[in-house]
Amino acid sequence: MKKLFLFFLLVTMSTFSFAQEAPVSSFAKNKIVIDGKPVEWNLPLKHYDNTTRLFFDFENDATHLYLCFQAKDEMNGEKISKAGMKIILSSKINGKHKSVINYPLPAPKTSENDDEITRDPLATRSDNHATFLAQDSLMEVKGFAIQSGTTSSKDTAGIHAAINWDTSKTLTYEIAIPLKEMFGENYDIKDLSKEISLEVVINAVPYGNSPKFNRTQSSSGSEESTEDRQMQAKRSFMLQKAQLKERFTLARP
Repeated sequence: MKKLFLFFLLVTMSTFSFAQEAPVSSFAKNKIVIDGKPVEWNLPLKHYDNTTRLFFDFENDATHLYLCFQAKDEMNGEKISKAGMKIILSSKINGKHKSVINYPLPAPKTSENDDEITRDPLATRSDNHATFLAQDSLMEVKGFAIQSGTTSSKDTAGIHAAINWDTSKTLTYEIAIPLKEMFGENYDIKDLSKEISLEVVINAVPYGNSPKFNRTQSSSGSEESTEDRQMQAKRSFMLQKAQLKERFTLARP
């Protein structure tokens, strides 16, 4: 009897889990400006993922899907700006679609012996932010109806994205994607109730192929300090890929 009860309990829990509906995007009542400043979004963002340490949300209007991500962890923000991030959108709206956006693009890979590997990745964050905002305007897209290949992230006529930091050093990432790019020109508005799968990958920082960190010692030859271990943990975090998966449906006006 006890085994039978446990069996039915597991079946009930599994049924409930699979029956949960995907969250619905909010319908954007006001124009969302893609500038890396989350003034049009309700904060804090509705969703959070532990693996990527990202807060995120999605909205749409009659013509565009909007995504917003925030990294409130300074190290995570630096990781995104240096290693790059990939967004994958999959759906069965007007046929099967799998679209990929790489933005920002990864920084050039450095040698394993480069000084970058031995210094604190946060040591020059102000300079990194300024350089990023001034120069990083390219993204790679594929699987869309019209845009393909390397393109400008600032082209407001198509897919466009922006990253910025606020005074608390929170990174905000916004992107706008025309629905006709995702589903083609002739999609049926009735199909917009079908689920969309969202996958986000934060790349590992490209410091060589397999960088090695040697155990550090103090001048007296003692074991590494707490500060050394913390630095080692930060470096390990920067060299690991992180991934989130979510599904949602578009909102109707």
